[in-house]
Amino acid sequence: MRLARPLVALVALVALAWAQGAVAQTILDQEQRLIEIHSLLVALSPLEAPGALATREISVGLELIGVPPIDGTTGNPAKKQITASDRTPVFPRLRLAVGLPAPADFRAFVGIGYIPPVELRQVSSHLGALEAALAYAPGPLAVGLRGHFLAAHSMSPVTDANTRDTLDTVEYGVDLSAGYRLDFEPLGITPYAGVGLCHVKGEFTVFNDGNVLKSSTLNPSLSAGLRLFARQRVEAVAELQVFPGRLVHPSVRLSYVFDWWATR
Repeated sequence: MRLARPLVALVALVALAWAQGAVAQTILDQEQRLIEIHSLLVALSPLEAPGALATREISVGLELIGVPPIDGTTGNPAKKQITASDRTPVFPRLRLAVGLPAPADFRAFVGIGYIPPVELRQVSSHLGALEAALAYAPGPLAVGLRGHFLAAHSMSPVTDANTRDTLDTVEYGVDLSAGYRLDFEPLGITPYAGVGLCHVKGEFTVFNDGNVLKSSTLNPSLSAGLRLFARQRVEAVAELQVFPGRLVHPSVRLSYVFDWWATR
């Protein structure tokens, strides 16, 4: 029951935010909406079932983040801003996680996410993220709590095709998830779902005139995913994350999982 109470509270906040999303938008609201969408696009989603990593296990992988169609229309008369979906349908992020010692029936891990500042199709994003989680996993059913922090500096043409406007993003949040492990040797399957809250601060700077537009929001989220674990080494995770009224996007991750200490 103790674990259910924060889950109910987060679901209530999701419903409230969804209802608030129906309010009519001004031009400033429309511009801030684009900042929020692009900031949430790089948010560090769980992309992992709770309690998946045992003590000393290391997961090294590549995450592919899907970019849905984003409407860049703002103002009246309408002006079309260049958005992430105009440049690429997907972008990669490196993820590393390490299982930590935990009490009996619990599992814990810490992890990092990273995108190097490599320009691709006039777009670059230098991103670093941290996460830590604790899960109660006495058997196939696991319930976990995760905290995360992210900072990113992105450069891309937005207001004009020949400019490099910048978006600086800082995010931090928490999510609660539950999953159930099904073993079919040599394959393990874990469906999972969760809810969360993410505070996002975005600062967009126009290259041509130095104009700065800021946005700061608290965003609830819903997520659902499936983890496949084969032969104790290869891990694949697919997840859909929803930020009500703002963004719906998929992510997938392929990782190699091993016990580094056991090989020494």
